Amino acid sequence: MDQITLDSDLSCDALVIPGHALERCLREANESQLKIYLYLLKNGRQNPTVSSIADFFNYSEQDVKRALRFWNCKSQPDKNPEKNPEKNSAGGNVVDFSKEKKAQLMKDPEVGQLMFIAQQYMGRPISPDEASVILRIYGELGFSADLVEYLLEYCITNNKKSFRSIDSVASEWKASGVDTLEEAKRLTMNVPKEMKAVMQALGFPKDRQPVETEMAYVRRWTKIYGYGMDVIREACARTVMSAGKPSIRYANSILKKWHEAGVTKKEDIIAVDEEFHAKRANGTDASKKPAKRPAADKFHNFSEREYDYEALLKDAVK
Repeated sequence: MDQITLDSDLSCDALVIPGHALERCLREANESQLKIYLYLLKNGRQNPTVSSIADFFNYSEQDVKRALRFWNCKSQPDKNPEKNPEKNSAGGNVVDFSKEKKAQLMKDPEVGQLMFIAQQYMGRPISPDEASVILRIYGELGFSADLVEYLLEYCITNNKKSFRSIDSVASEWKASGVDTLEEAKRLTMNVPKEMKAVMQALGFPKDRQPVETEMAYVRRWTKIYGYGMDVIREACARTVMSAGKPSIRYANSILKKWHEAGVTKKEDIIAVDEEFHAKRANGTDASKKPAKRPAADKFHNFSEREYDYEALLKDAVK
């Protein structure tokens, strides 16, 4: 089957759909895949990006990428025999990675799609040397297109933005026996149990991978603030109620305030709340004198603080 060409040489306002593509439209493509294909036929010469397509249809960028893979990655039913080379004694692929081999790989529609995705992740065109890294990972290490895409997403998300780092991570995965997307996800999902508990308490999707900055927040709460999960879960519950959505930054704002107020355990939160509400009530009625705090008040030595969840929300979503 020929590679689908999203182009038209007609001067009239019409679209030409190749016969084999039309068959796929009718038999296999879902609504989003069909819409994106037609959009590219009409606007392909304007060099649209994944981001611009996603904005046009109000889709996620992952939805757009999946649709592009549907059209580009499956357009050739029979794999090139050289894409399945013999294995050497160490389990690696025997690949003659010459210029001819690179040129041959570049004809593979999956490789073209990977180059496009890499440029979207980087936000710039990639250099020939960087393209060679992708070719090595795909052709020499034998990573599937989905696995290479996940590798790029994982590395960029974790601030490993150089292709040297990406190549290094790919080699580490290969040495660890990673050959499939599922194995890569299992390897990278080595998330501390506290982080998993926070993600669950905030209501994040189960398959969402936390980034390093989020895990750093949780380490601060447990290691520096010394909070147990009962205090952290309470902050997460208040976050969801106040912010209306999962937000680790918002939860961090609450926990930081509690830490500054001397909270060490869940029972201390009640006293902080009572102090906050008492101060707020006194502040709205000028005729009332501030209540004198008992000498035994454990928070007597801490400075007065306003504690406004609405303000916290505004700070967290900036």
